[in-house]
Amino acid sequence: RARTLHQHGDVGREFPAQTYSALYGGLAVGLVYLVLGRLGLALRVRDRLALTAVFAFGTCFWFIAIGGSAWYFAHVAAVLLLAASVLCALTKQPAWIAGLLLGLAALARLPVGLAFPFVLAAQLGFPGLAALRAVDRGALVRAIVVFGLGLAVPAIVYIAFNLVRWGTVLDQSYVAIPGVLEDPIYAKHGILSPWYIPRNVFAILFRSWNYVDDAPWLQPSWWGLGIFLTTPLYLWLLKARPRTPMVAWALLAPAIVSIPIITHGNVGITQFGYRFSLDFQLLLFVILATVVARGWTRLMAAAAVAAIIICAYAVWAISIEFVAF
Repeated sequence: RARTLHQHGDVGREFPAQTYSALYGGLAVGLVYLVLGRLGLALRVRDRLALTAVFAFGTCFWFIAIGGSAWYFAHVAAVLLLAASVLCALTKQPAWIAGLLLGLAALARLPVGLAFPFVLAAQLGFPGLAALRAVDRGALVRAIVVFGLGLAVPAIVYIAFNLVRWGTVLDQSYVAIPGVLEDPIYAKHGILSPWYIPRNVFAILFRSWNYVDDAPWLQPSWWGLGIFLTTPLYLWLLKARPRTPMVAWALLAPAIVSIPIITHGNVGITQFGYRFSLDFQLLLFVILATVVARGWTRLMAAAAVAAIIICAYAVWAISIEFVAF
């Protein structure tokens, strides 16, 4: 009996992280499909299925979800919980639930917590500026307070955890990594600095493949791949209408979420694509949904298919270790 229990314990400790990461990823994709159906847009089922397929298999989420590392799983958990938070807000569940889920997402990836303007706006029905001026002030304050109470629960847990382990409310775990501040990517300016913005902008927009003389020639780089090369459908974000309240809120939140991302010295290596974009990728797909609702074009459909082919190729290339910095 002791031997059997010991063996079962080994199985538990050796349970492959890729399995539960992929399961969480699948749940996240399902929630994305439900979110797209609650936006109040003229999206047909096939539109939602197509966008969800691109989210799952035409972005860096595919590679991250099957990776299984602690760094990658944090992204998967954050995407799952952010999608759950947005869905609760869109379906007008009690505001504290959406706040609580967003706070839990932030425990996985801190920048995700800065998406609160979009989640709160979803809870309020995406009011425009004129609607905000006309709304009942008391009702607005109550909604914000209730949402904030839900968000405060994970925040209090996080602060208490930091006090216990570090003796300060601030998270010291990153700088506690041995030798991290001597790493060349942090040595000059520390962990966070505006000096890192050009580095991150290059990674987001311009980082490309490695070229190798032998087949299959195009080699994924562990430094990443620009988001438009990873997911060409993102080019249609430029077709969105920023004056539409939903689009405006969906643009504001990623802009805020991106602040700690683009000022961070590490651009996400090792990775395929730009993995930090997962902190706000759901909101980009909300914007894409407003474009798709006006109708697919053949070029858009080709871009969606191309995104899935690109990511499938990258996942395969990395699986055979055809990858380098």
